[in-house]
Amino acid sequence: MLICSLTDAGDLHKKVRGDFIFYFKKQDSLLVKRLMDKIETPLKNIEKFFTRSSDSPVTVLIIKSETEFRKYFRNQIPEWSQAIAMPEERSIVLKLANADQIKKSPQILLHEIVHVLVFDYTRGRIIPTWLNEGLAEYFSEGTLSFDKKILLADAIVQKRVLDFTAIDTLAHLDYIRARLAYIQAQSAVVFLVDRYGRAKLHALLSYMAENHSFYGAFKKIYGFDFLDFEIQWNEYIYKRYRWLVLLKFEQWLFAAIGILFIIAVIIVYLRNKKKIRELEEQEVEPEDQIDGGR
Repeated sequence: MLICSLTDAGDLHKKVRGDFIFYFKKQDSLLVKRLMDKIETPLKNIEKFFTRSSDSPVTVLIIKSETEFRKYFRNQIPEWSQAIAMPEERSIVLKLANADQIKKSPQILLHEIVHVLVFDYTRGRIIPTWLNEGLAEYFSEGTLSFDKKILLADAIVQKRVLDFTAIDTLAHLDYIRARLAYIQAQSAVVFLVDRYGRAKLHALLSYMAENHSFYGAFKKIYGFDFLDFEIQWNEYIYKRYRWLVLLKFEQWLFAAIGILFIIAVIIVYLRNKKKIRELEEQEVEPEDQIDGGR
């Protein structure tokens, strides 16, 4: 409704690229063109995995205002949200309110597009949040970035790893826990691909599309139940990422500062001790000279 009202009022421009219709303000034309160019190649790779089941296009609304973005969703979205996909309405709303969001926008948009493609491919079947978000993160980014690995390692060491059921409450989590939830979801899909291959992941979604429950489909395709998967995944991330906490820059920085401080204290102590000794020797020398002259 917002798109229609803004379009009717002449406030939005429209550009069609493949199966996507972009709506945006005129002054953002160059920005949107660059965005479309950046997602074109990775989108083709993503679409090779998914088969679209709908002929209707996907509408992408570009919003530059934080206030307008929140007004569009009546403030019923997490504060950390930059984009929202509505697969049933075949629409995506993407916020580009600052330079950092503009920089991340290609990956964020691909993430939301994957949500729509997953919905299409599974024919709207309900799938766990961790799988939905994990697929979106995996296909929009690939394997975990170095920063994400460090954060996951830190969570493992501090025993802050979330249960998969907790990820279902993603929209109600604060930014820190929500980011960890996305990382865990991505790592779970990476684990499935690394250990069992993309073909089985594809088969899982296909079997779910035939109106099978996720848990039934999972056991059918992978040959073990979801509890076994959680155990395997926990062992996987523990062995693969736990040691990376040693590379956490902040910890090494504070450790280095502490070591340098101790070294500085020792140096000052030794210098002071040497000066005291020299002063004591200087006080003794005149007496020695007097004794020698007798």
